[in-house]
Amino acid sequence: MVKISKTTSSGYVRLVLEVNETGRDITTNTSTISWQLWLERNTTWAYDLNNESLAEVEINGKSVLSKYVSFDLRNRDWVTFGQGTMTIPHNEDGTKSIPIWARLTNVADQGNINWFSGTVNLSNIPRSSGIKSVTETELGQPITITIDKKVDEFRHQVSWSVNGSDLVDLGTDHDTSVKFTVPIDYANRITNSDTGSLDVRVRTFRGNEQIGNDVYKRGIPIKVPASIVPTLEDVSVTERTAQLAEFIPVGNFVKDKSVMRVETTGANGSYGSTIISTELTVDNLVVRATTGDFPANKAGNLEVTAKITDSRGRTATKSKTIKVWDYYAPKIIAFLANRTGNGTNKTIVATVAANVSPLVIDGVNRNPYTLKIQYSAKKTNRWIDAVNLTNESTEKINRQIDCGAFYELSKAYNVRLVIQDKLSDLVDSVLLVRSSRVLWAWGDNRAAVGGFPELDGHFESHLPVAFHSSLNVEDGIMSNGKPIQEFAFTSKDGKSLKYNGNLNNLKTAGGYHAFGVQNNPSGTNNYGYVNVITHSTDNGYCVQFYIPYNVDQIYMRRCDTNRWSDWIRVVTTGVDTEWKTASLQNGWQHHTEYGTVQFSKSVDGIVHFKGVARGGNTSKEAVILNLPEGYRPKNQLYVFAMNDSFGTAVLSIVNDGRVVIKNNVDASWLGFDNISFKI
Repeated sequence: MVKISKTTSSGYVRLVLEVNETGRDITTNTSTISWQLWLERNTTWAYDLNNESLAEVEINGKSVLSKYVSFDLRNRDWVTFGQGTMTIPHNEDGTKSIPIWARLTNVADQGNINWFSGTVNLSNIPRSSGIKSVTETELGQPITITIDKKVDEFRHQVSWSVNGSDLVDLGTDHDTSVKFTVPIDYANRITNSDTGSLDVRVRTFRGNEQIGNDVYKRGIPIKVPASIVPTLEDVSVTERTAQLAEFIPVGNFVKDKSVMRVETTGANGSYGSTIISTELTVDNLVVRATTGDFPANKAGNLEVTAKITDSRGRTATKSKTIKVWDYYAPKIIAFLANRTGNGTNKTIVATVAANVSPLVIDGVNRNPYTLKIQYSAKKTNRWIDAVNLTNESTEKINRQIDCGAFYELSKAYNVRLVIQDKLSDLVDSVLLVRSSRVLWAWGDNRAAVGGFPELDGHFESHLPVAFHSSLNVEDGIMSNGKPIQEFAFTSKDGKSLKYNGNLNNLKTAGGYHAFGVQNNPSGTNNYGYVNVITHSTDNGYCVQFYIPYNVDQIYMRRCDTNRWSDWIRVVTTGVDTEWKTASLQNGWQHHTEYGTVQFSKSVDGIVHFKGVARGGNTSKEAVILNLPEGYRPKNQLYVFAMNDSFGTAVLSIVNDGRVVIKNNVDASWLGFDNISFKI
């Protein structure tokens, strides 16, 4: 009950409004009230009013009384002006407060009782039950929903769905909690993340009648169990080099010769997921594909790993260890061949030192070698086998080999050592075995000392010659039938030649010490070093290089038909700029796993990129980054990058430094490796 009142200024009478809550309806969410308005004496003074006064009442913003009244309080204590009942709708949550107003005008000489008010707080009406809590959620694990019940007699219907599936009804007779399990099969609806969205609905009933509206709790995270991962049956490693596959057992590989093909088999997602990437690794070398070829550039036991990632971000791996055998090509360390005896024996004996690389696998040498010693009479170039050793397996060769006794004493022979295994081309070494030593020999139109003459029309010496006075050769000095170089590029003691004239006139090849010269490079000292390279003195075709005496600089110019070009400085120092990390825009982020996006500039003005970006705005003309001044192209150009599917993405680099998306860019992965341009 709420009662409000107001007394006239004289204090003789008082107007009273009383409101009582008489009932409530849970189903309709309403309450009923009763009200009554009366005037009562406030003193012993008797009072009457024959003139009509206006009595008014408003409840909850609605006028429930407005009438003219007369009253006589001389023989009674109070008089009623009006009464009644009302139905009040409650708020959705069952609460309600209502304002009440009353007044009485023209109370004789007492004036008016102006509007006065109060508030009636109605009892709350129980409404739909709420969802108090939901326990940790995972597919295949029990989940408990706790219900906030408003009225003891209420019961509840509970339903759920995952990622927009049809609602699953758990029944209608639940009290304050319900336990249920979402089957693991619902992982088929959660394929692009390891977490789905669970929605729960609660309906409140009193008997067969629903109370209030449905209550939802949406977007409850529900995990896909960690046990649900993609599957990978196997990773295989096979030999790609056909030559090796013929004689090297499966699973064995050879350093610097083998190419290993790594492949995955049986890669599948789980419960609807798809495989989005495959990563193959051999000794820290990574290929992001289902099949990859790896060079065998390291010997030993190497681990091969295949890693697949599905659309949930879950991974599976397979690893195996392979054997890479060490190998090196045959190498001749020393080879000598000499006649035996004292000029009377036709036998040649060779001394051989060499290293080879046998491959002993499962107790069998898979890489035997062949060693041949061949001979050819000088100048015939017709090679004949003297020794042919096959299927040899010694790793280190150090032996003397008899090459036969059929070499004519009067002839010189070229002798060749040839070693070949299954994996390398021929390795050979050739030397000359001269004719047998005699003091003096001659024949028709030829003569020799220290051996037999071999060339018609020549006097030969098979012994070293020492001259104890000057040697004057009128027709020039020859070596192997060809003139030797007689032009002096330096002085006899190896020092540079001196020159102090006009450099425009210096066209003779050589190295010079210049002093007081003219037409040297502008701004340089006229003391320095000059190198001249020429191929035609008649027309003055040559190149000059000039190094100032006291400055670490090099200049060059060309002469073409006696016309000199300008001197230009040759860059001899300079370093590439350091790698700078790009500041990415529009949501793009550095891919920490594969390297941040960086750029640098080489000394010759080439800008290079490296690294991977992800996760940004992929719309056309979106800016990924800005290059600073000094790293921008003169004109706008288009470059190609690599997207997540190993396709070609097109970017534009604008002359104001903007790197802009043009076509085929996705947010998963954008590779900048191998992008270069000249500024």
